[in-house]
Amino acid sequence: MARKLELQVALDCLRLEEALRLMEQVHPYVDIVEIGTPLIFEAGLAAVEQIKSRYPDKSFVADLKIMDAGRVEASSGFKRGADIVTILGVAADVTVQAALEAAAEHGGKVMADLINAPDPIRRCRELDALGVPILCLHTAFDRQGAQKADAQPLAEVRRQTTRRLAVAGGITLDTMPAVIENGADVVIVGGAIARDPNPSEAAAAMKQLAWSPTS
Repeated sequence: MARKLELQVALDCLRLEEALRLMEQVHPYVDIVEIGTPLIFEAGLAAVEQIKSRYPDKSFVADLKIMDAGRVEASSGFKRGADIVTILGVAADVTVQAALEAAAEHGGKVMADLINAPDPIRRCRELDALGVPILCLHTAFDRQGAQKADAQPLAEVRRQTTRRLAVAGGITLDTMPAVIENGADVVIVGGAIARDPNPSEAAAAMKQLAWSPTS
């Protein structure tokens, strides 16, 4: 039986023009478009509006990595067109709750990014209890050379929650099958698509994997 997963492309470009060129190549194959933190720093939240206006059928994530002022910052993302905003998993519970309140007000969702969480499995349980709908296990960019995506925390979290699980950080076509097998609902890919000589082919191959039959 085919199991549908969602492929999320991370637009971690430094220029809006680069992000738009990449989207022209990969948009047929991706389900979710992430306006990455570097792009937000350089182009602002206007990047969400500008790219979404061209691809209104896609879901959009504003990777804000909120750590404080949960309601205010989440609301800013939703007002500019984001369907989902990210909050750091290590943020205080009160900040998480404030972001969730903003999501409810704007009809959006919150994704908790567990990047560098000391105990991601325990924190996922806590975030689940708070009502966070999407949990993301994320290997930090600066650690990807020494620490590849580890399927063990994913498998353990999958056993403990029915929330949607996303995985990010150095995922390639070779490592994607293990991520899928261990329970990911959303596979987030940046460099393996953006830096490929043919981003369209790379995205198509990953999309095909996401639709492949699983046991």
